[in-house]
Amino acid sequence: MAKEEIKVKNSVWDIAKKLNREFKDNNLALTADLVPEFKRLATGAFGFDYPLFGGMPYGRIIKVSGLQHSGKTTGACLLLKAYQMENPDKKCVYIDIEHSLDLKFQSKVNGIDLKNLLYINPSAGMPGETILDLILDLQQADDIGMIILDSVPALVPKIVIESSMEEDKGMRATMAKKMYPFLSVMGGLVQEKNNIFLLINQVRETAGAMPGSIMYKEPGGKALEYYASVCIRFGSRTFTLGDNMDACKKEDGLGADGFRLKYKITKNKTAPQNRAGGFITYRYKTGVDKVHDLIEIALKFDFIKRLNNVTYSLINLETGEVYLDKDGEELTGKKADLIDYLYANVDFMNSYLEMITKFISGDKFEDDKVLLSAEELKEITEQDAAVTEEE
Repeated sequence: MAKEEIKVKNSVWDIAKKLNREFKDNNLALTADLVPEFKRLATGAFGFDYPLFGGMPYGRIIKVSGLQHSGKTTGACLLLKAYQMENPDKKCVYIDIEHSLDLKFQSKVNGIDLKNLLYINPSAGMPGETILDLILDLQQADDIGMIILDSVPALVPKIVIESSMEEDKGMRATMAKKMYPFLSVMGGLVQEKNNIFLLINQVRETAGAMPGSIMYKEPGGKALEYYASVCIRFGSRTFTLGDNMDACKKEDGLGADGFRLKYKITKNKTAPQNRAGGFITYRYKTGVDKVHDLIEIALKFDFIKRLNNVTYSLINLETGEVYLDKDGEELTGKKADLIDYLYANVDFMNSYLEMITKFISGDKFEDDKVLLSAEELKEITEQDAAVTEEE
């Protein structure tokens, strides 16, 4: 026997319709099945996009952190280039408070469009509060795109600028306290404009409680962690030489042909975190080495046939057969040989990468394999666990 429908005089749905009319916004209150999925910004570097389930979400605040020389700025500029390509009608902004962005290098390795980028280089005497107000003003623009703040620790509060070095007016956490109201407002504005606001932060070493132990701090207060939807932390970069991803043990990378950045997802409110982290390989001459990274990932997914420890065959995943070269020979060889063949045959490379990408989809693949093991992420994990109360 069917249950008799209970009529409610003043239902939740009636109130929802009233709210939409009152605030003139039909999207203010609606059933959850009508809420659109997150639109994601894919960089095309699969080692970066896959762990994030297809890329960074639009309409969100993002925090990127790491030790010095870990690749925070380069990783941010990779996202910046992707945003420019996907949104040519939008104007992106880079706020370089540290006065250290190498525009020529980032244009070369990431391909950012300098003519379509607003570069803001604040003077040394500009207070951090003024810079935050400036960002809120820029966010009001109809054609605003991605905004990058580099970096949070470089924001100097007005009271510090106006004080002498000898004075101590209890200025600890002055800028951190300002980040709470700023980010609470900025979060809503970014969601409304559906752009991306990316903050670059630093991880700093500090003496631990026990002799010889090391702790870490992230300046800027806890507001960054609260209001950011995605937080990623970069670890120490390694230097590459051909197929060797850790060829140069020296910190200056002398003799290397490129470098690899590694990161771990420490927070993601828009997707699961079970893919741990990822990597991006750069070559100094050509920029992001998407082919090398995708081949390496295809090996992890067993989409390339492993004949022995050093020999592989490229497989057509749709037919299950080994590809043949122009001479009718099977495409078999060392990983470096296969990568060279792909680069030498651009049309074949594009069709092969398209097929691989289809089978390893960042947001659809059900078998959530990790690209970096717990051992490879150990350094970043230990940093994350040793972060003390932030300044």
